[in-house]
Amino acid sequence: MGDLLARRRELVSARAELLDRPDVALPGVPGHVVASWRRSIAGGVDPAMIVNRFHPDLDTGSRLVRCARPVMEQLVEQVAGIGVCVALTDHRARLLVRLDTDAVIARSADVNAFAAGFGYAEGAVGTNGVGTVLESGRPVHIVGAEHFVEQLHDYACAGAPVRDPATGRVEAVLDVSCRAEHSSPLLLSLVRSAAARISDALLHDRDPAQQALFDAYARTESRTRRAVLAVGRRTVLANTAMQTLLDAGDHAALTDHARFLLLRGPGVDDRVDLPSGTRARLRGAVVPAGGSVAGLVAVVTLLREPDGGPAGPVAATPRPDADGVSPAWRAARAAVAAALGAETPLLVTGEPGSGRARLVTDAWPGPVVEVGVSQAGAPGRVASGGSAGTGG
Repeated sequence: MGDLLARRRELVSARAELLDRPDVALPGVPGHVVASWRRSIAGGVDPAMIVNRFHPDLDTGSRLVRCARPVMEQLVEQVAGIGVCVALTDHRARLLVRLDTDAVIARSADVNAFAAGFGYAEGAVGTNGVGTVLESGRPVHIVGAEHFVEQLHDYACAGAPVRDPATGRVEAVLDVSCRAEHSSPLLLSLVRSAAARISDALLHDRDPAQQALFDAYARTESRTRRAVLAVGRRTVLANTAMQTLLDAGDHAALTDHARFLLLRGPGVDDRVDLPSGTRARLRGAVVPAGGSVAGLVAVVTLLREPDGGPAGPVAATPRPDADGVSPAWRAARAAVAAALGAETPLLVTGEPGSGRARLVTDAWPGPVVEVGVSQAGAPGRVASGGSAGTGG
């Protein structure tokens, strides 16, 4: 106990010195704690008290909570001999669920607003086992006066990120909190292992189509260092090379275009002009799942120059947004304009009402031939002269 009190006095003195002189060096304090203290000071966190918000609209019955709860219950059993809170937060440091080993630690957590619905972001509460994990992106163990706010100096917490197994993004934080005198490095090891088990549960909690798409993406990504994109009805997966290849607008347009290609299957080798003027090539395959299509997985490369070949069919894009400038619409309009300007044959296909005629007239001010085609393929009507056709 004497060592704990001496360490507490040392840390309190170091924090006071940092508050007086923000540029002072603190060699006796762990680097990740000093970095967090500096962020807390810069964010205006009050060191004397906890000031956090309650969020009443959190989804406490989400897939994340469903996958995490069995792991949390097992962790509570492992540490049942001491007073511990096991908490799960979302990616914004808001507590979704908390399990306690006894009523004493539960009351302490409630007093400190460490309860479901409350936020524990570092910018609000300072250095702690939830917000500091999200700021640093790695597991942390914060003991006693390593917390920035004095109200938390009697406690210790170990937190670890829970990552989405497909994207690698931090989706949650798992935290174990107890009295400082009960702290042990073992807590950090336990919480890291439990967070990994939650990630594994998320991986296996997929419907068959999502699982088929993820498996195909993983196989493709393991065989190449190039950019890999997987697109399903409700899912988008991209490796690091893909995430850094394009800006946000081009990435959105390419994702939309990939969804249009789902109906072409099974093989895909397509070129698309993106809103920035970049031309990209998608080469891959449609992923089946039972009797339906799970999605498409493709390797994406950028083309330095247009290949100059004749334009292939251009799938009609969704209607433009309210301003007429959605990424998918701009990309399709650019492709149509380029083809017509080069006087190459062009076929625009799509369902009735998908905006085929609007797409062509937006991209080309000159005369246009409009041909309606029935489902059996018989020609319909012909409009004014030109060089582009739209088919149904």
